[in-house]
Amino acid sequence: MCGISGILNWQQQTPETLATIKAMVGALGHRGPDGRGVYIDDYAALGHARLSIIDPQGGRQPLSNEDGSIWLTCNGEIFNYLELRAELETAGHRFASHTDVEVLVHLYEDYGEALLDHLNGQFAFALWDRHRCKLLLARDHIGICPLYYLTNHRQFAFASEIKALLHIPGFVPELNLSALHQTFTFWSPLPGETPFQKISEIKPGCYLWAERERIHEHRYWSLPFPPPDEQQIHDTAAAVEELTSLLADAVKLRLRSDVPVGAYLSGGLDSSITTALIKTKNPNRLRTFSVGFAHTQYDETRYQQLVSSHLGTEHSCFTCANQHIGEILPEVIWHTEKPLLRTAPAPLFLLSKLVQDSGFKVVLTGEGADEFFAGYNIFKETKLRCFNARQPDSQFRPWLFKRLYPYLNFDNRRGGAFWQDFFQQHLLDTTDPFYSHRIRWQNSAFVLNFLHPEILSQLHVDEPVQELAAQLSDYAGWETQKPLVRAHFLESYIFLGSYLLSSQGDRMLMSHAIEGRYPFLDRRLIALASRLRPSLKLKGLQEKWILKQAFARLLPPEVTQRNKTPYRAPIKDAYLAGRQVLEEFLSATTIKQDSLFANEKVALLKKKFEHPNMAVSEREEMALVAIVTTGMLIKLFMNGARPPSRENKTPWWILDKRSKPTPARQELEYIAL
Repeated sequence: MCGISGILNWQQQTPETLATIKAMVGALGHRGPDGRGVYIDDYAALGHARLSIIDPQGGRQPLSNEDGSIWLTCNGEIFNYLELRAELETAGHRFASHTDVEVLVHLYEDYGEALLDHLNGQFAFALWDRHRCKLLLARDHIGICPLYYLTNHRQFAFASEIKALLHIPGFVPELNLSALHQTFTFWSPLPGETPFQKISEIKPGCYLWAERERIHEHRYWSLPFPPPDEQQIHDTAAAVEELTSLLADAVKLRLRSDVPVGAYLSGGLDSSITTALIKTKNPNRLRTFSVGFAHTQYDETRYQQLVSSHLGTEHSCFTCANQHIGEILPEVIWHTEKPLLRTAPAPLFLLSKLVQDSGFKVVLTGEGADEFFAGYNIFKETKLRCFNARQPDSQFRPWLFKRLYPYLNFDNRRGGAFWQDFFQQHLLDTTDPFYSHRIRWQNSAFVLNFLHPEILSQLHVDEPVQELAAQLSDYAGWETQKPLVRAHFLESYIFLGSYLLSSQGDRMLMSHAIEGRYPFLDRRLIALASRLRPSLKLKGLQEKWILKQAFARLLPPEVTQRNKTPYRAPIKDAYLAGRQVLEEFLSATTIKQDSLFANEKVALLKKKFEHPNMAVSEREEMALVAIVTTGMLIKLFMNGARPPSRENKTPWWILDKRSKPTPARQELEYIAL
């Protein structure tokens, strides 16, 4: 993975454009510390910060086709590039490097934007067609690699991260209240939205054409959830056979690399399966990495060590203490570029540093299995609520939720009554398209109670859900699916790309130049999961049943037979341990200056957190994190308190093809910093 950026200027580039694109590339240096490149002509400037994984000695970017009429800057990997390259060479195309992404320019020559249908990979790229004076931006099917764009006056600019767009002359970032409202409901903005006005994100599975001050976006891939009447896979043996074959091949493709590949090993089922499959493909030395917690409630090191010993990996674990989270949270927000409602990304930031310090650039990880094979409690919760809806007056059925959430306070009278009422909300509305998620969204939206009255008056309570419904109008038929299938769809559409693969995934990995690869997110595997009968994924209340049937032979029974433990990180204890850093964002001065939250309510919340004998609820923990991290976002992106750039002495490669000579023009030159 790398960092990409670019500028289109239909009035022709100004003398300052080269300096601007270099500043944008520099802002992405953490994503690509191995090389920096710029291509510039009369209308387009493309920039690249390289993380060299395939063809480290060659493969510099931006790169072009044979005659230089098409130029590319790409972040990510094309895993089936060897097969595509062989086909293209047979058709007469000539390659200048051995890098994987060079297939894109040649596929474009043959197929135009339909090249996207040929790719198995994770990517975000910009392809400049000089003859047609058009720019193609595209993002992978599920949203692993980020890509943002800004339309500002007569310029169009794009980048892997928002911080690069802050260097566009004349652009002043302003908060997008609608996106903040979405974040306080869904944990992230909806696809396409960002916390800043005028900055948008290419949606997963979409491409965008930019030409002559006109942009238009198209979808090339959709989540494949077949209509209920279409044939599903019912046979267990057939499902196991196809799943085993596809996942093994997905892992094999993601081991293609010219540098060593490691693996994240959380101790859960998904990362244990991917690690085991790596060992079957490459039985030699394998490095695995994990995060543990000093706080025993969150710690899974026992299972990590068990799997590592069973598979024979060389394992490294970073133990996260409570004070670590508060100390690094500002830097975490600099990389997430959005507020959080959880502290979970912070330990993963530190884990990626461990991987970098160990000399690795690539890890395989297990994200995606929960969304497509029913790993989350929200799927069990939906199933239980539908079960309860058949006997809504039962006094016993609501207590089944205690099996799902043993850490919730069901035992005392008050706590038990609260949670029973909570899960019974909208119980009979099983035809509601948002049945599975609506009570969760209402729970997250508790943070709205802390907004300043003037801000709150600008928002409508149901607006985020209405905006989601408007987006999903393009997905004909999804709302007629059964509740469990709708839950899969919503979790994949909102949570996976916008939060899990972003705030916990790409941003924490690439903060230390680590590329994450996700076998469970192979397009073929997602298509298979969508065709499986729901009971093969969720058997009773046993999550990911088919995965356990297919891969139990590779793993210790202690791992395959235990229930999923959700990945969580401390909040109240982390706040108390890191109060010296975090108090600034709860102070009366900061709250008043930012004008978003109500000072009196924030002060009461802060007091409750600091009282030694007062318990805080999950909703109050989410609210505190949201208030603190929103303040950090404002300070970092709007008040100019940006962290210092990491030193990078990588030489520049610049190709200047502007027709008018300028003092900055360089036809082809290496420039040392």
